[in-house]
Amino acid sequence: MIETYGLPLVCLLLNFLAFAACLRFLFSRQGAYWVVPLIVTLFLLWPNAINLYTIASVGTTIVKAYTYMDFQPLLLALFWYAMIVTFHFALKKTVKVNHNIEQVRKNLYEARYQKKAERITLERKQKRQRTYYGNTPARKPVLLAYSGEWTDLFDRS
Repeated sequence: MIETYGLPLVCLLLNFLAFAACLRFLFSRQGAYWVVPLIVTLFLLWPNAINLYTIASVGTTIVKAYTYMDFQPLLLALFWYAMIVTFHFALKKTVKVNHNIEQVRKNLYEARYQKKAERITLERKQKRQRTYYGNTPARKPVLLAYSGEWTDLFDRS
């Protein structure tokens, strides 16, 4: 039984892994590059799924020796999955990451930090001004309503 279902199942699973990898990379930064490999993977996945379905739907199991032509889908699935992995690493090396979003995020954090630092400095300055002007020493009022001798009479007592 394993010799009947093994080869088509392994081919289908490898193609499904390639499809899942393409689908995952489709939603990455280089997603536009993964549309064509995803379509090619679907075209490779469909015949293997039909082959497994036809083997599973036939009631009689005839065990026969595998020929080179029977291993062709497996070799194609292995090759295609290796190509997906290679293409992923090649894109990682050649396509530069868009640093604009990262720089905007860093600038936002820096602006927030600067705003907080300036607010702390302003509050410290305002507090210093309040304490300086709020704690002024007492002084003699200068009123020109009375003469100096008249006010000195009250100050001596």
